[in-house]
Amino acid sequence: MKRPIVPFLTPPETAVSHGGWLLQSGEGDVPLPNEVPHWDYQTTLELAAPVSVDRRAVTQACHLDQESGLAVLVMAKSSHTNAEVLASRLELPMADTFDLAVELQLDGTELGGRLTLSTLLVVTEPKPLDRLAPQHPGSIIWRTSHWTDLEGVGTQFPTDTIDFAAAGMNPDAGWQFRIDLADPDARFMSAARLTLNSGHPAIVRLLAGAKDPGTEQLLRTLNWDITRQMVFAGLDSDDVVGLEIDHDATSVAGVLRNLLGRIWPTVSTATLREWRRSDPSRVEIHLQHNAKLVN
Repeated sequence: MKRPIVPFLTPPETAVSHGGWLLQSGEGDVPLPNEVPHWDYQTTLELAAPVSVDRRAVTQACHLDQESGLAVLVMAKSSHTNAEVLASRLELPMADTFDLAVELQLDGTELGGRLTLSTLLVVTEPKPLDRLAPQHPGSIIWRTSHWTDLEGVGTQFPTDTIDFAAAGMNPDAGWQFRIDLADPDARFMSAARLTLNSGHPAIVRLLAGAKDPGTEQLLRTLNWDITRQMVFAGLDSDDVVGLEIDHDATSVAGVLRNLLGRIWPTVSTATLREWRRSDPSRVEIHLQHNAKLVN
């Protein structure tokens, strides 16, 4: 962990430890992976992590009175929604050492793309012993960050459900994806929407969280189809292919350009357009491979 560059003393690395985030699910807790496959926009992400703080070592190293107020904060930031929220705040007890069980529940509507979790040790009520100590409430004396990429169709846009038959649509279809490129600078989250057919038995099982092989294949097919539609929409747009990659982009054109760069990191958009015109199967095969359509 890199120590922050601040105008006051900070504790040694041994004084604070973070045990890593665990992803909580019905199948048990697992270490948070770098990618969470098939994550859904309507899912609440439940996470937990052990954090240990040696209050005596922290206050001594920072030249603070041992009864200074300390708190552990967790900030959660999503790359797609650009939202940053205070996900947790735990006041540190006055004991010399203390183990905290940090637990988070993150609403899926606030997430998408890369999720960065920053854990901070903050001085809330400083009682400095000299001028080298943190002087102001809110001073961050320790931090560490973890991240994961939330993958799957639900990470990139709002998702809703309707009964296709009742809406006069084909009842045998599973979903409809719409993306509006009329304004390339519009936020992607407002320009794209996935609608699932709640009247289809397979979609009902999917929405209920079924884990059977058929549902897993349905998720792969859904991911492939949405990715395919996004890729073709991007290649058909001069506004998209003319952009440079910007990993912080939140516009519809920027997100589609980033998608092309993620799938084909070494291929130019001009070459991709030519492949689609002269050898479309080359694009299709790579998309199937990227989505792991056949498992």
